[in-house]
Amino acid sequence: MTEPNGESEPSLLGGPGGPGSTPPPVVGPETDPALEFARIQRRNLRVVAGVVVGLIVMVIIGGFTYRTPYVALIPGSARDTEPLVEVSGVEEYPSEGELLFTTVRLRSRPNLWNYLWLTADDDARIVPEEVIYGDRTADENREVNLQAMTDSKELAVAVALEELGYEAITPDGVFVASVVDGTAADGVLRVGDVIVAIDEVAVVTDTELVALLGSYDPDDRILLSVERFGQSEAEDVVVVLGARDDDPTAAFLGIGPQTRFDLIDDYPFDVEIDSGSVGGPSAGLAFTLAVLDQLTPGELTGGAQVAVTGTITVDGRVGSVGGVPQKAAAVRDLGVRVFIVPAAIGEEAIAEVRERAGDDLEIIPVSTLGEALAALQKLGGDTGAVEEFAAGNL
Repeated sequence: MTEPNGESEPSLLGGPGGPGSTPPPVVGPETDPALEFARIQRRNLRVVAGVVVGLIVMVIIGGFTYRTPYVALIPGSARDTEPLVEVSGVEEYPSEGELLFTTVRLRSRPNLWNYLWLTADDDARIVPEEVIYGDRTADENREVNLQAMTDSKELAVAVALEELGYEAITPDGVFVASVVDGTAADGVLRVGDVIVAIDEVAVVTDTELVALLGSYDPDDRILLSVERFGQSEAEDVVVVLGARDDDPTAAFLGIGPQTRFDLIDDYPFDVEIDSGSVGGPSAGLAFTLAVLDQLTPGELTGGAQVAVTGTITVDGRVGSVGGVPQKAAAVRDLGVRVFIVPAAIGEEAIAEVRERAGDDLEIIPVSTLGEALAALQKLGGDTGAVEEFAAGNL
């Protein structure tokens, strides 16, 4: 008799299902080889998936925690100088226009993901740490930059006052900025020395030093009066002059001379600049122009917004600074129309700055404070007030 489920009843007579026969093996999910193989595959896939997910998580976390040995220069800010310049003891002239000093931000040791993101940012520049810090730490570099800003502000005020006819800067010696290997000065003079006399004839500027050396011949012995770093009195040293490579008849000392200046701050009024936590010397030109604008009537910018970057020297030259393309991007994003930059950064860098600036931001390279004032005049600024003020103090 067959049950509805199609299974036969056990036979009592032998044969299949009969007495003495072995029951057929029961095949179920637990013993089916195909199902067992599939179960093992699923288990292995779960293990592999777990390992892969774990590795992905580790890579992601590692990318956030690993710090790359680079520094990213990214656009900073452009701030109005007028609120930072405080004048007391003399009339000041607030302006409607704005002279903006520009900054670049440094992002030290970005993590791996930030590094990859920044490499795709056209306005960012990534350089090895040693390019920015040298052998200093980030904190040490910060301290150096803050001191550079302090020196830059003091110099900016002095240069502005000189431009206005005051005696604010006095040359007092020739600073040894570099020593050429294998020359007469090598082993005798050191970087940081200040030459104040040659054969007891005072020299207070690099021009005077060069002119006086021109009166000597190669192999002449000269007596230099030198102020060493940390010494209160000048020291006399003997130097046997060499000859120039390009002119064997001309005497050659072998140093890079720079005029050392003493800044005079004995005035019936005070000028202070509050730069906050910003470091570096690159706002020198901007602060010089800002002081001129505050101390003279009229609008030095013609009422417009003008961004400025560049160092300033005691003789009014505008020096090179870093991060100008990134500063241009910050100025561009603010909608400012004019950006004065140092010509000293070079034609290639200026081309990059113009590319970063776009069509709506005019880039004006200048080499001196005079050129910067001339540029402002062309833009409609009133620079005549500076000349009038100076004429009254001469």
